Amino acid sequence: MAQGDGMDPTEELAGELRAIAAELAQRAVPPGEANAALALARSLRAGLQGPRRARWYDRDPVSPTTSPGAREAYGDLSPVRGRLNPLAPPLAIERVDGPDGARIVGRAVFSRAYEGPPHGVHGGVVAAMFDEVLGAVMGLAPPPGVTATLEVRYRAVTPLDEPVTFEAWVESDRGRRLTARATCHADGRLTADANGLFVRVDFGAIEQRMAERRRS
Repeated sequence: MAQGDGMDPTEELAGELRAIAAELAQRAVPPGEANAALALARSLRAGLQGPRRARWYDRDPVSPTTSPGAREAYGDLSPVRGRLNPLAPPLAIERVDGPDGARIVGRAVFSRAYEGPPHGVHGGVVAAMFDEVLGAVMGLAPPPGVTATLEVRYRAVTPLDEPVTFEAWVESDRGRRLTARATCHADGRLTADANGLFVRVDFGAIEQRMAERRRS
């Protein structure tokens, strides 16, 4: 989408920074060009002024982690799916309702900036994607919680520069504990699967403890 067609300029900026990271991962830039690019990068960083952005859980004092605004802000800034975070691939996440119930589906294309094994996505990055889609399953069975355990089984290399699809669903819900499962496919081939155990917690108490730490 060209600038002026409605895209947030901050989102476009994040996309450009993401593309720069991909280029740096695959090009041996000559010293002269690297110095010129470095000067531009320093100028760009110096020009990024403005007030500090509120953390996603600071948007709503009444429901800091569960309000629609808080969840939207988390999605925008997440290091995994955040459209405004140049560290994120990003991972596009949606809810899909089917005859077997609701599922979370995530889609991404990974550049060489995320390479681990030859031609493949780093296993730690794959695990982070699973943590994100499995965590999103908590939205299907609120209230939310945090990851207690994450088990990933790598079946094949998850390819770079190809569409990859993650799918996650609730396996069991036992009050304070929720178990979810997920798969990762590329071109119809299973490359990894995962199990996650999530524990529902009192986020208000956590925020109070963190505030006390910041004051100490």
